[in-house]
Formats: sequence, C-alpha cells, structure tokens
Amino acid sequence: MLPITEVRIHLLPISKTNLRAYASITISGCFVVHGLRVLQGEHGLFVGMPRRKRESTPSQDIAHPINTETRQQIESMVIDAFTEAMAQRPMQPVEHDRNPPGHED
Repeated sequence: MLPITEVRIHLLPISKTNLRAYASITISGCFVVHGLRVLQGEHGLFVGMPRRKRESTPSQDIAHPINTETRQQIESMVIDAFTEAMAQRPMQPVEHDRNPPGHED
C-alpha cells in the first residue's frame, strides 16, 4: 500500500458544476501531489487525477496510479477527508426568490 501520510482538502463554493473540491496528498511525508479533484458523478463521488490542458490534444493526467489497489486507496482517503471537511463546513444559506411566481407584490 502507498504510505499516504496527509490529505488536504480545499472545498469549493457550492455550485451547479460537478467539481466539489481540490485535494493534495502527501506520500511518505516527503512528496506532495497537488491538483486532485473531488467530483460528483452519476454514481457518487470520485477522485480525478491532476491534469494539464493541451491545445492540440485532449487534457492529459500529470500523475496517476498504475494499479487498482492504489487508485482505490487514494480515492478512499480523499473522499473520507472530503466528507469530514464537509461535515465541519458551516451551513450556507440557500438563496430563494423574494417573489416566487404567482406571488408578486
């Protein structure tokens, strides 16, 4: 197993996009990977690896696990840290229309 010693989560404001947060992981206390993304998919949360955009070709992963066990470990630790960060986030007010349809002043 990969010795992940720290996971940091940067929550994003609630929006209509599927991007929920950015994450960084520290491996063995000496190597950091930034730019992991916590995304909301059709079947729940998943972790996207750091990517770079290219003009001539589709975006490409900068770093990624090469086996399923490592991918599952990273995803599990990042999603657990995201869930914990969300639980500690203060409640945000929901914006409501002051005059809903049919109730104009």
